[in-house]
Amino acid sequence: MEQKKVLQLCLSPSWGGLEMVAYEMAQQLAEQGRPCVTVTCHNSRLAEKMTEQGLPVLSIPSSKHFSFAAAMKLREILKSENIQTILVQHLRDLGSLRVALLGLSYIRVIGFSHTFVGVSKKDFLHSWMYRRLNTLLALTPSHQRNLLEYVPVTKDQMDIVPNSVDTVQFSPGKRSEKIRQEFLSTTQDFLVSLVGRLDKGKGQRYLIEAANILVNQGARNFKVLLVGEETRNEPGELKVLSDMVRRYNLEDYIVFTGFRSDIPELVASSDALVMASDAETFGRVLIEGMACGVPVIGTNAGGVCDIIENEKTGLLVPPKNGKALAFALEDLMTKPELRKRIADAGLQKALEVYSRPVVNKKLEQIFFQETVH
Repeated sequence: MEQKKVLQLCLSPSWGGLEMVAYEMAQQLAEQGRPCVTVTCHNSRLAEKMTEQGLPVLSIPSSKHFSFAAAMKLREILKSENIQTILVQHLRDLGSLRVALLGLSYIRVIGFSHTFVGVSKKDFLHSWMYRRLNTLLALTPSHQRNLLEYVPVTKDQMDIVPNSVDTVQFSPGKRSEKIRQEFLSTTQDFLVSLVGRLDKGKGQRYLIEAANILVNQGARNFKVLLVGEETRNEPGELKVLSDMVRRYNLEDYIVFTGFRSDIPELVASSDALVMASDAETFGRVLIEGMACGVPVIGTNAGGVCDIIENEKTGLLVPPKNGKALAFALEDLMTKPELRKRIADAGLQKALEVYSRPVVNKKLEQIFFQETVH
């Protein structure tokens, strides 16, 4: 019996979290021996990455608006590749796909939503587009509630599948004394990391404010790593953050690491991992920290509240609040029993809920079984 063939659609020309998920999905399906071809736009970074890894990829012209030519090219691919299931990573592509699928009712369509929605899409056109979805996947219960409010789908059309973490790559065993020696003066110093692009919405400035509060309260034996580069084509945040560090005289406490290729080792070598974003639909870095057995601090906004149970699997603080963040860090610095309890519970949840085999099993049921619910 011929295996069900999958087409993954992601016509975004950008390279960010959404496109990385599409890339990882193609890799995982290939590892499982599932026939899959990814359709993306000409000259995209996703197409380049897929080609570099020898993963099946087809390109069609990109367009910010609906393109009949693109829809017909997509329809041609659907027929020639004998596709039975489509994974839509970029929901904006539903318009072209809806036209391409006219008369092809046997093809199942599964959509992924990667962000919260803030504008109603329950007009006639969007209703026509979303009606073709067999399943729309949300990342957390909070995300599902948001989509039900703004998007023309029913709860019966939806399922919840979180992002996954590679618990081999991100694990307590990745802890590195070499990395700790690179940044710390003594082995007893407390290492705090925030991993993410330097962007106003990622909240690095509030972590700098928290560090300033801690120093003013007498804390000395700690170091904060701001890991990442500025958002591509949006310079300026590095200067803002650097000026803050100089103004507070925190040069001995804050390190801008820039790009690092050793993120699993760096995370596992930290004593606390902070995600200070204004709001995140999910916050993958949190489950990476949990998988490394590192206590995490996140903002109680968006889907983070579904990942962290306050004072059990992590600590929650209000967004844009350096003072609250300082209090949370002080708790972890001064209460080793709290630190260990949170780290152990976070690791257990990462293994039981977010590990790649667990998440992939649920995705496989949705992708390849006729009845999802």
